Amino acid sequence: MGKSEFLDKLTALLGGLGEGVLFPCIQDLVANGLQTSRLSPSDGVPNRQDVTQYLAAWSRGAGLDEETCRRWLSDYAVAMLSSISKSSSSGIRHSTKSNVKYIYRDEVAFACACEANQFRARCSDTCPVYEEMKRKPVKGEGASAARTAYPDELAELPPARVKERFQEQFEAAMANVRRELENGTKKTKIVDLLNQQELKTRTGRKWTNALLSKEIRKLQEVRQTEPSDSATIQTSD
Repeated sequence: MGKSEFLDKLTALLGGLGEGVLFPCIQDLVANGLQTSRLSPSDGVPNRQDVTQYLAAWSRGAGLDEETCRRWLSDYAVAMLSSISKSSSSGIRHSTKSNVKYIYRDEVAFACACEANQFRARCSDTCPVYEEMKRKPVKGEGASAARTAYPDELAELPPARVKERFQEQFEAAMANVRRELENGTKKTKIVDLLNQQELKTRTGRKWTNALLSKEIRKLQEVRQTEPSDSATIQTSD
């Protein structure tokens, strides 16, 4: 499939929504891939996962379902991003599937940083979301979401192996979580503390509010099955 064909395919998938949600940066990345020649020496060089998650977060916001996103993005990643990856085609597809699942499951929002986007993709102040994105912090969302998902080398390991690798860190993190919850610490502060200590989730990710909330719910479910005199976990937002 040629470069322009990916954009044509995506436009067809979007139907009548295309004109309103195919932002300039998305059109540029889909048609041309990552153009490293646009990056300055002071820019960090984005990797395949950065591009994949950026496009997946946009796809989710544009209304594409997870399966549709996975199909078009897997084909795109193999054809357009292989030059910045050491993985095989099958490895790229597996990694893309993991990244798309992460974006949709954790409801990662799209954020582009406008002209300052990490890919230096084309931007225009006529973009429908330009003013909104100017006001929107990028940290923890869209463009930088890759920092919280599977590292590229882990995405290709079986899930059981990934969990085994980070079991000790996860248990230490959850011990901290239980202690901080008992002290009434807010969840946002707990996330900051865990990341400062470089303690990972059960799958090797950095902590986010969404991931912490998910683990707290699991703790609460466990407590509900224990004797009635067990302490109740209190959470603070």
